[in-house]
Amino acid sequence: MFADEISSDDKRPSEGVLADEDQQFEHLISSYLGSVAKLEIGQLAHARVVEVKKDYVLLDIGDKAEGIVDIKEFADYKGNLSIAAGDEVDVVIRGRDSETGQVEVSYKLARQRLEWDHIVKAYEEKRPVTGCIVKALKTGVLVDVGMLCFCPASQLDTVPVPNIESMVGQEIQAYVIDLDENRRRGVLSRRKLMTEEAKKKRHEVLESLTVDQAVTGKVKSIVDFGVFVDLGGLDGLVPREEVSWERHFDVTDVLKVGYNYKFKVMTVDRVRERVSLSRRQLKPDPWLKVAQDYPADKIVKGTVTNLSPNCAYVALEDGMEGRIHRDNLSWALTIRKPSDVLKKGDAVKAVVIGYDNEKRLLDLGLKQISADPWSEIEQKYPVDSRLKVKVAEIVSYGAFVHLDENTKGLIHITDFSYERGFKDPTKFLNVGDEIEAVVLRIDHQSHRINLGIKQLEDDPFESFTRSHPVGSSATGMVKNIADFGVFVELAPHVEGMIHKTQWSKQKVDSLDGAVKPGETVTAKVIKIEPDKKKISLSRRAYLADEERCQIDEYRNTPTDATTSLGSLLKKLKIDVQ
Repeated sequence: MFADEISSDDKRPSEGVLADEDQQFEHLISSYLGSVAKLEIGQLAHARVVEVKKDYVLLDIGDKAEGIVDIKEFADYKGNLSIAAGDEVDVVIRGRDSETGQVEVSYKLARQRLEWDHIVKAYEEKRPVTGCIVKALKTGVLVDVGMLCFCPASQLDTVPVPNIESMVGQEIQAYVIDLDENRRRGVLSRRKLMTEEAKKKRHEVLESLTVDQAVTGKVKSIVDFGVFVDLGGLDGLVPREEVSWERHFDVTDVLKVGYNYKFKVMTVDRVRERVSLSRRQLKPDPWLKVAQDYPADKIVKGTVTNLSPNCAYVALEDGMEGRIHRDNLSWALTIRKPSDVLKKGDAVKAVVIGYDNEKRLLDLGLKQISADPWSEIEQKYPVDSRLKVKVAEIVSYGAFVHLDENTKGLIHITDFSYERGFKDPTKFLNVGDEIEAVVLRIDHQSHRINLGIKQLEDDPFESFTRSHPVGSSATGMVKNIADFGVFVELAPHVEGMIHKTQWSKQKVDSLDGAVKPGETVTAKVIKIEPDKKKISLSRRAYLADEERCQIDEYRNTPTDATTSLGSLLKKLKIDVQ
């Protein structure tokens, strides 16, 4: 072909020109063949996409023949293709087809080789990698991050994953926590990354919070002691008492799980990463103006929400709560507990009688709706009047009696009998007995009436001391003898005491042997203490008086002058101990 072209042009190149062309041609051939020779099996080569076919991709790898790759190797874990003519990629040389001369290459192997380097670098630099969960196993999942890595089930989340299968196809980020250099396998942890991100988010939220700030959060769960709220990476706690100003309420009626609400920040503990919130403090505290809204004596309406042995609790129409103590249920004494009058759900009207600021409760009265029968108690049961009463209860310190259906009185143990040391009311009374008693005192303010039984008779002490004033003599029977003297029964329920210094003129250390219980003795009344019911006696003074009387009688009677005084005293039989 070259000879024809030269002949037709009548031109013939010189020998020197032909030599230069041959050299250039040889150089090009040598360069091309040299580049082909450098392609070795397993070698990583850079290539350019020439054409994308249905089943394969043609690549220019610098060889005399094009490289060919199965198109499936370019599909990602979702099956999507992202390859086009002109793209540059890395491939691994696998060999040459003997018939076509095309070089067989692998994009997948190149990617795995490069991804392994990427995995190793991510492990060393503690960087997360991104991949897709392609298969679920019993113990975890396989994740395609350019190459397959294993993520144990325990490392999938910060909480156990109930259904691992449901995560297949999900794209995740995770840390490389372990490498198998020989088998070129990596172990991932999504939990570690999630924990770090959660910690970072908690820190960011904590730094952004201030006390009294209003925030929005989603209710995560409701427990007995309060409500947990997600503030966007940090959980806050709303104590139960901070949910509502009402005392008795159902939390689920105020807050719903999964819903967003506004809350007020009460405390922020950045060290312990704890935040307490309040729902109720977003609204004014109704208790601050309770006296204004519920003045004393105001009649209110409400519903009985709860009953205890001592109180009935009432929810008012605006959410305020009141308490009716059993003492304020009824004027009738037969009412002993709230359940005798009310039941849960009853609608009631009551009177405001006070405020319990500590418990934030209105003190209410049910009986105060009607007139107080005690307003005329003094006219109905005047002091010193005698009444027929019924024994309602016997206690260690006395007995309670009913004067009528609404009025109860107390007979104290000291008002049962004039007997000294009386301690047993059951000697006199039984529950249900109808007896007579005297009204002693009325305490109108405390609604108390004191009655007495012994006051139905005259006080024997007073009767005795009226007839036996100080200076008179009294005779009685010795009851007992003590180290310091003798106790003498002067009359029923009346005792006197002769101190040993008042027994005789001579000093007496002990009265044992001088007198015995049951003997009769006469003495002079030397002191009376009405408030203590005590009478002090002196036998010595009585004997001295008797002696003086005998002497005076003798002096007024004519006698033989030769008679001595001593013989006279002996004759008169006067005790001179």
